[in-house]
Amino acid sequence: MPVAGMCPYFRYEKKGITYCECGELKLPDRGARRDIVYAYCAHPDNYKCCPFKGALDGYYERRYQ
Repeated sequence: MPVAGMCPYFRYEKKGITYCECGELKLPDRGARRDIVYAYCAHPDNYKCCPFKGALDGYYERRYQ
């Protein structure tokens, strides 16, 4: 089932791989995928707590400062 990401860095999912601007996440099973993607990427508030989002926010702050 496709997931709509709340995180601005979430790209898409294809063949079990979650594509984020920070990288590609190949999770070991559907349970792990659910734990990560639904807890962060697709969550209306928790996406702000994702360490990948924090790293990319810092990158863009440094780059465009």
